[in-house]
Amino acid sequence: MDYASFCGELNEDIQERKFLVLAAKCSIEYWGRSRSVIGAGDRLIIYKPDSTLLIHSPEGFKPTNWMSSPTDTIAEAGEGFFTLHSQRTKSPYEEMKIRVEHVHDYKCYCGMRDGGKLELTHTERDMQDYLAENMHLISKDFRLKAREYRTPLGFIDLYGKLNGKYCAVELKVERAGLPAALQIKRYKEWLEEHVKADAEAILVATSITPNAKKLLEKNRIHFKKFDIKTIKRPSKRLNTLDKWIDG
Repeated sequence: MDYASFCGELNEDIQERKFLVLAAKCSIEYWGRSRSVIGAGDRLIIYKPDSTLLIHSPEGFKPTNWMSSPTDTIAEAGEGFFTLHSQRTKSPYEEMKIRVEHVHDYKCYCGMRDGGKLELTHTERDMQDYLAENMHLISKDFRLKAREYRTPLGFIDLYGKLNGKYCAVELKVERAGLPAALQIKRYKEWLEEHVKADAEAILVATSITPNAKKLLEKNRIHFKKFDIKTIKRPSKRLNTLDKWIDG
């Protein structure tokens, strides 16, 4: 395959915001939510018109890795391969390089539209609002300091103190799996490094997978089950505190 010509076609399709599906043998490097390297394998690369980028392996329903919109993505030809290089254009920082060694198939579609709307009964924002007003449901000893607390890793849903220690709380309106467990683990590690002291962390969700629960227990992170049906109506919005003074 002439990768220089193919990259030219691919970049035009990306520029025109087409829906792209590429079946290829590739390896992946990623920086952002974590640092990861995945060796060569057959995968499905999907680029959406909103610039979302997903990579799926032949097994399972979750993507191997992904970049959420907005991103800048470009194809760059090499000797016997080409690279898809993608970076998020807004924080948090994320970057991915996909080295493609062989193209099995490539399809692109233009003008795709989805007019259907997903009707949600409750969102994580509703859950955050409700728990911010009813902190005893997390712990009677939790003292809220801020919501959507900014960190280099993302935004901590609820941030405060528990038993005299700084505490990060991650909320999930659905069953929590490994990604949620890894996220709260990273928040706890960042918090301990930031304040130079032990910190607490709590994952609140409707339920949790066995492997995610095992990871929490290994890292001394609490899990709190929350019944989403407890929320009868959207609670009053509270102002986000960008900065707070420790009392």
